[in-house]
Amino acid sequence: MCQLVKCALLVAGLVLTPLAQVQCRAVQDVVAPVNLGNFGMVQLTYHGPVTSGREAVFVILHILLKTKRQTDGSYLVRTVAYAERPALQEGQDFAPVPSNLDITLQHEDQKGIWQPLQLSNLGVLQHQGPFVHEANVPKAVAAGDFRLRVLDWPIYYTVRLPDIAKQNPSGPMLKDHGPFRNAIVIGDIHITNVTLAAQVIATHMAHHLTLGFHLYLLYARGAELIKALQANMVTAAFIADGMLQFVSLDALQVPLYDDGSSYEEMIKHRHDRASSAYDSFKLIAYNHAALALWGERFRLAVLDIDEMWSSQAAFTSVNSWFDRCFPGSDVIKASRVNMMCDVCLQSDVSELLYFQQNWQAADPSRVLQSFSRVTGFNKDPKSIFDPAKIGQVWLHAPFVLSGSVSTDLLIADADADLAQECAFVVHLRDLFGKRTQDASSMPDKYHQLVPRHS
Repeated sequence: MCQLVKCALLVAGLVLTPLAQVQCRAVQDVVAPVNLGNFGMVQLTYHGPVTSGREAVFVILHILLKTKRQTDGSYLVRTVAYAERPALQEGQDFAPVPSNLDITLQHEDQKGIWQPLQLSNLGVLQHQGPFVHEANVPKAVAAGDFRLRVLDWPIYYTVRLPDIAKQNPSGPMLKDHGPFRNAIVIGDIHITNVTLAAQVIATHMAHHLTLGFHLYLLYARGAELIKALQANMVTAAFIADGMLQFVSLDALQVPLYDDGSSYEEMIKHRHDRASSAYDSFKLIAYNHAALALWGERFRLAVLDIDEMWSSQAAFTSVNSWFDRCFPGSDVIKASRVNMMCDVCLQSDVSELLYFQQNWQAADPSRVLQSFSRVTGFNKDPKSIFDPAKIGQVWLHAPFVLSGSVSTDLLIADADADLAQECAFVVHLRDLFGKRTQDASSMPDKYHQLVPRHS
């Protein structure tokens, strides 16, 4: 039997405050709960069989749990669950496709009988997960102990919702009104030069802070990138102001499987596989971030580090996109405009090297002035959304819940006038690779990422 534990998570040398108390009981050993930063959630680890196709597959299952108290005294509970195989065979993915993953809260009634309260699955785009579940726990039973169970597994944890709710960044109450703040989540960054990676992140942040974003959640492995960000004077200031926060992929128990390949080869192999839509690094990061900001009155934008939101001159605030361009929208999904470094076309220098040579700490956005050549359009969207209005977050867009309002912005015409578009996503397509087009095949079109950068 596990003892009552109080955990402090060490993320890349940053000691974070303990956030919750969780008691666990099981018929066999389990991994102790881990409290994640200051996001008000707990991480619980289970193990057992799931049905995938016609066979039972043994998995390790991680559940992130967060809860908020509502004005009527009931509690809203949301979880994110993701499974991993203990070992990979040739051709297998990180996770199977479970045909069912029921999650249940049990409470003890006056007769000593444990009554089930099943969490609802909020919708799936990627059937390997992560999976988002939610339940409304009535006031009459919310103050007591609950057992959190998965399927018919004998293992369970005992959780107390009021204790967990108290640890939320904005307190125990669900924030469902008032002005929104805006955040960006960046998943694993595949730049081996961490000093250069810190410069790219500094520019990315400086660009988006001018648009009215307030917070970055950066997911990374190990400590090297975080040390580089602490050493960069621009990102160090963002860290000091609380605008840049880190989450360890290692603490989230997202493993790497060593097949003898280099890290770059492993990434390429993962994307070349038939089921490459399951990118465990990004999917777990995105769904963790959505849960972290759920109930906190934040919108969340999902981006890669070579993608940036942009807008026309009259709408240079992200809140204006929702308030003036698309009032009532809970989700904006925007297609991407591919752009590249126009100056780089005149030389053989790579875009990343040009970025490194021209980056300035005094004005980290200035280097973006050279990335103004439109090379084409991509219909596959990126999104910004209210986490309370969505279920699972896929790589590019979330599962939009029934009753939520979603706006799709499609820019796929070479004749489109970007100056008239309220908002869209710019993809610096060749930033991390060799040039894929020459100037003769590109449309004669230019765009400044944000007019105030020019």
